[in-house]
Amino acid sequence: MTIWFDRKTVAKEIIANIGGKENVNNAWHCMTRLRFDLKDKDKINYDNLNQNPAFVGVKYQSDQLQIVIGTNVAEYFTPLSKLLGLESGENRKQEKGEKKGIVSLFMDTVSGVFGPIVPAIAGAGMIKGLMAGLVALNIISDTTPTFQVIDMLASGVFTFLPFFVAASAAKIFKTNQYLAIAIAATIQFPTMIAAVEAGDISQFLLFGFLPVPVFNYAGTVIPIIFAVLALSYIYRGVDKILPKALRTVFTPTFSLFLAGLLTLVVIGPIGIHLGNLLANGVSWLFTISPILAGVIVGAIRPIAILTGLHHAMTPIALQNFANQGYDMLMPMMFMANMAITGATAAIYTKVVSKEEKSIVVSSAVSGLLGITEPALFGVLTKYKKAFIAATIGSSVASAFISFFGVRIYGYILSSIFSLPAYIGQYFIFAVLGILISLILSFVLAYMMVPKPKQVEDKEDKEDKETFEGQVELRSVTDGVYLPLEAVGDEVFSTKLIGDGYAMKSNTGDIYSPVSGTITTVFPTKHAVGITTENGIEILIHMGIDTVSLNGQGFEVFEKEGESVTPKTKVAHMDLKVLENAKKDPSIIVVITNMDKVERISSKDQLKGNQQPGIILKKAILSI
Repeated sequence: MTIWFDRKTVAKEIIANIGGKENVNNAWHCMTRLRFDLKDKDKINYDNLNQNPAFVGVKYQSDQLQIVIGTNVAEYFTPLSKLLGLESGENRKQEKGEKKGIVSLFMDTVSGVFGPIVPAIAGAGMIKGLMAGLVALNIISDTTPTFQVIDMLASGVFTFLPFFVAASAAKIFKTNQYLAIAIAATIQFPTMIAAVEAGDISQFLLFGFLPVPVFNYAGTVIPIIFAVLALSYIYRGVDKILPKALRTVFTPTFSLFLAGLLTLVVIGPIGIHLGNLLANGVSWLFTISPILAGVIVGAIRPIAILTGLHHAMTPIALQNFANQGYDMLMPMMFMANMAITGATAAIYTKVVSKEEKSIVVSSAVSGLLGITEPALFGVLTKYKKAFIAATIGSSVASAFISFFGVRIYGYILSSIFSLPAYIGQYFIFAVLGILISLILSFVLAYMMVPKPKQVEDKEDKEDKETFEGQVELRSVTDGVYLPLEAVGDEVFSTKLIGDGYAMKSNTGDIYSPVSGTITTVFPTKHAVGITTENGIEILIHMGIDTVSLNGQGFEVFEKEGESVTPKTKVAHMDLKVLENAKKDPSIIVVITNMDKVERISSKDQLKGNQQPGIILKKAILSI
């Protein structure tokens, strides 16, 4: 079930927790995640971002803050872009002195350019794949008017792909979109296309001496990306030189003329050769050993998706389609998605709570449909061995299909519904590859991920909040009870995160307040998340403003996915370290999903020292 969150409110919370509007150089989104280029990454409040239930996960990778939301990410980006002033063309330059590496800049560009246009590519690719499958099954003929009309609908995106890339790249490089599209129209003008088809000449002579090489730019992406980048510099340069009175007319005139000629003479040909070089490099890998190619590509694909680097494969695949009419990378992407799905499905047998099972099921279904971020961020990052199982399954299945030469003839989203696109010579091997990836990853994850420890003895069973209508919050340490209102942090004292209690510990030993499963251990070890069997989410926050200690003074004994009871010591907090660092050692225990709680009742007498395991509060759940 999809939970509704107010998009504008979430957007405001994001901005507040990434250092404010002034800390944002740029923001964009791909199919599942918001991406931010920030001036100062140290201003990111990971605690607050990770606690937001609207997010599947938060990562800082390749000089980008990535907030994973899901396929409805565009709904959040619209209000976010308005609040950041991106839609108004507000200038958000990177501060001087802060330089990014070439790899980071490349990934920012590729993900930013292809993210917005993937729906058009995926939609057209799906239609194209289904039509190819129907032709292969002899259900329809590719000579009928019906096929020709539908093929126009599906092939238009790929034939005129430079137009889409130009519009998207113009947003990334902050230049005029329509001039960018004009350059795309230049390299795909009928004169150029006719010269390519005729094959009579290899170049035009501009001004009688300057060569303009003849190339087919249909379906290419690299030439137009570099062309729009050049346009952005030329446009700003011309606009700066010209007097204000002349800019309206002559800035676009000179910019189009100069950028267009530079593209035709230099950038376009270089882009074509660079794209061919990338595609040939992949082909060379297949020439050495198809199995080796499959092992390498299959192994890096899951981690590439996790880090956002998977977009780097898109230009290569598209170049393969343009050069040779088919691609062998996309089938491997398909195998990776199925392996991720299989490993995720195996976790269903390992989790206990209904909420966790619901998350696993929805993530596995999304994986089958080609969207793997929920599975990766919501499940496999918590169960590292399952991630390894997915990587192995992806690598083995990719090596298998590569050995038999499985290929695809048009871009298509790597989902179970794209299978008809493989109908033909390689269909049986594609199906076997899917089975290998699903079954192998499932079996490996099932074997590698341990089953949560079950509570067997009678005393422990009595300690569990076994009935669905109530959760008992027990004392987590040997110490003094504090009401939340007395905590020196407004986020907790005002119950912004949730209701519960606080304690001052005598020993620093911290026990679980409930029976449940460890779902989150924060990297800084100062906070642990526990989910009960009836879906109540508990946060144990050790100390105030202790995230700045970066784990110093904290030790967590239980891992994510392990079961705990009120007799389980989950962590230890070194009180001496906190005292020396002048940090408040209050331990806060709160229910973070209060929408499931009708009311919380307290024990009558809570004065004096409390021993671990004593019931302090009871949460009556909503029916």
